[in-house]
Amino acid sequence: MTITRQTSAPERNVSGLPKRMALRPELASVVFLGVLVVVFSVTATGFLSLSNVGNIIEQVAIIGILALGLNMVILSDEIDISVGSNLAITTSVTALVAVATGGNLVLTVLTAIALASAIGAFNGALVVKARIPSIIVTLAMLTILRGLNNMINPTGIPSVPEGVRIFGQGKLLGLSVSAWVFVVLAIVVAVVARHTVWGRDLPAVGGNTDAARFLGLPVDRVRFIAFAVGGLCVGIGSLVYLGQLGAVQPAAGTGLELQVIAAVVVGGTSISGGRGSVLAAVIGAILMGTILNGANLLGLQERWQSVFIGAVILLAIGAEFARRRVLERLVLK
Repeated sequence: MTITRQTSAPERNVSGLPKRMALRPELASVVFLGVLVVVFSVTATGFLSLSNVGNIIEQVAIIGILALGLNMVILSDEIDISVGSNLAITTSVTALVAVATGGNLVLTVLTAIALASAIGAFNGALVVKARIPSIIVTLAMLTILRGLNNMINPTGIPSVPEGVRIFGQGKLLGLSVSAWVFVVLAIVVAVVARHTVWGRDLPAVGGNTDAARFLGLPVDRVRFIAFAVGGLCVGIGSLVYLGQLGAVQPAAGTGLELQVIAAVVVGGTSISGGRGSVLAAVIGAILMGTILNGANLLGLQERWQSVFIGAVILLAIGAEFARRRVLERLVLK
């Protein structure tokens, strides 16, 4: 999904508080989140209760962890729509290893991280080496991985040893362990994005591929690593998923890719690459968790929830274009 274009110059010449606020890609999602909290507080009984807020944070963990990885891929001007299927097969294989080893935590963790990262790296290799568009590669992988998962885990794995559920059970300082995993991973990814050469090259590669190549940036390597990091995050997410549920159904992760993409885009990262932040993925995940939780409390059926999520994606993209137009007007003043 490589799109070559000129980076918008006005964003580098903006001053004043309103203009600085308009520069933040997360602005629209923060405002939207505030509106949703007010609406659901009025319409959905118990939405602001401590127990429900805790549920939202716990539910957000898996979407948020996967969104942190996918955010890197989208920043590089690529896409990965196979994250749900990757999580499904990784969780199934990891659960089988956990059962076979009697709950060996080290082997379980290594299996999840290695398998999911390998799938992400394989996607990246096909994109940067074979020059196949990422939307085609990951669409094919979505189908292949789902089929393989159904072969490996046709009837479901009803339970796993308690020892490997550490990433999804219990609380620490009043917050669920799975939420802590999300928080710690977000901090690590933010540090990598800000303080490593690869992290600084990522938006440059996604923002203007030709300029990045002209400057000598390793475009292919940057994108390959982005896919591998995305897979790594899926591996961590699968450990949280397994820990929370303690079982794996054949349909695990179905439709999850839509929620993760929505979280990244709604959070403020541009779907065309080059603009975004780790904070955008975090806010987007919280926003998606709030939407799903509020929809459940309001009694919306699952099929209507999908319509709701799709509408939110369109609103988010529209809000991003509106932000850009406002920014351009502010710059011209």
